[in-house]
Amino acid sequence: MRGHMIRRLARARDGNVAMILAGGLTMLAGTAVLGIDTATLFLEKRRLQGAADAAALAAAADLDNAAARAQAAVALSPDNATRLVTMTPGRFTRDPRLAVDARFLANGAPGNAAQVSLESRVQPVFAQVFGNRAVTIGARATAARIDLAGFSIGTRLASVQGGLPGALLSQLAGSELSLSVMDYNALVSAQVDLLKTAELLRTSAGIQVASFDEVLATDIALPQLVTAMAGSTTNSAAAQILRSVAAKLPNRNVRLDTIIDLGPLGSRAVADPLRPVNTDAYAFLREALQISSGTRQVQSNVDLGIPGIGQTRLWLQIGERPASSPWLSVGEAGQTVVRSAQTRLWIDIQLLNAPLSLGSVRVPIYVELASAEARLAQIGCRGGPANATVALDVTPSVGRAAIADLDPAALPYFQQPMTLRPARLVTLPLASLTGQADVQLGGVQAQRVAFSAAEINGNVMKSVSTNDIAAGVASSLLRNVDIRANVLGIGLSGGLLTSTLGSTLSAVAPALDLVVGQVSALAGVHVGQADVRIDGVRCGTPVLVG
Repeated sequence: MRGHMIRRLARARDGNVAMILAGGLTMLAGTAVLGIDTATLFLEKRRLQGAADAAALAAAADLDNAAARAQAAVALSPDNATRLVTMTPGRFTRDPRLAVDARFLANGAPGNAAQVSLESRVQPVFAQVFGNRAVTIGARATAARIDLAGFSIGTRLASVQGGLPGALLSQLAGSELSLSVMDYNALVSAQVDLLKTAELLRTSAGIQVASFDEVLATDIALPQLVTAMAGSTTNSAAAQILRSVAAKLPNRNVRLDTIIDLGPLGSRAVADPLRPVNTDAYAFLREALQISSGTRQVQSNVDLGIPGIGQTRLWLQIGERPASSPWLSVGEAGQTVVRSAQTRLWIDIQLLNAPLSLGSVRVPIYVELASAEARLAQIGCRGGPANATVALDVTPSVGRAAIADLDPAALPYFQQPMTLRPARLVTLPLASLTGQADVQLGGVQAQRVAFSAAEINGNVMKSVSTNDIAAGVASSLLRNVDIRANVLGIGLSGGLLTSTLGSTLSAVAPALDLVVGQVSALAGVHVGQADVRIDGVRCGTPVLVG
């Protein structure tokens, strides 16, 4: 009987559906709970990451109060026991050669970034079945504020007399530009926006490219460039002069990427009128003419209009910038370097009103300069754009200055030392006087040069000197000049002649210094100095970087 009941129960199929349904419902309920828990954890992770992003952005925006700013951002999050675990200030470097995680350096200086870590706790339903009451979730975010500054080297602008500016630019252009001193003053006082110039070149010159960098890398005709410069200045007098110059320029091509590096701004295509990158119109025109000139040499006879100075012959040889360094660059602190070009300058100066016994006196002055260097060291934006500051590490040019004669044909060969010989200063029927002086400019360490917000806005130029020639080039040379007399007749005293010449040269030393200063300044260099200025600052908005 019992066996029969067992066999009957085994063959029974009543209730199978109910059993399967009961088991399925259990599994379905478990799956639903697990799905709900997974969604809860996912949403909480997203919410926490958003809170971390907000905290990092807030901290990077105000590094002086980064911890408080990050904590305030966390406090705005919904209460899930969210807490700020760490807030680490540091420096972020946008270097594609580095792994993403390696681009943030904790506590790196100068600081421009912040990294935060957050935690929160949630209580999943399924986890509670197994006795786990809460799950800890973490999130991390890094934000950086990319501050940019544009700066240039060799921007000294002299107060000139005579036709020197026009002569220099005309020689570089290979065409007579007919610039007066008034024209020059208008150009040096006018600011040209480099970004607006690039924007105008893309549209008016029909350059079919997208970004500013692509514009700079395109062959541009000099007349088109100068016309675009005229359109990017708010100085109406300078704009008229630039248009007049453009009509006289040869149709030579120039590539601006050899002298201008826009850094991160180069990827843009539209200029921001509220945040220009400015430079003076004369320096921009000079640099463009230099790189378009095949010989990079100027030879000219000019009358400077300086009292005591007669006809002056000028030879100026401009070398290549080392490592293709730009003249003007935009970049981040610690990354950007600009260098001036090597320069050789020989000025053969005739003096007026020399004593009767000396007749005509000439003083040939030779200057040879290596490149000066400026490195963007620091950008301070913690007080906001209106209070932005910049610091440069500047190394002045070194080289030599001499009173000497030479072969001008050897000036272009910078790899070879220049052969100098005693200069014939005075030639008389029965005598001649020669002289030679040589001053070496010693090397110096980089010097920190700080620019305040007022100095940046005022386009102030600052100089760093080797201090080898503190009282002027000619004055320093004349203190060391060795004058020799060669008397061919009877009744002439070599001592008297050399004494008279020495007194004459001492009297005209200030005028000679003015000549050297004007010529070198207009060429964009200065003996024993590096001249730098800040052409624009952009305080960045914090962005997430990792």
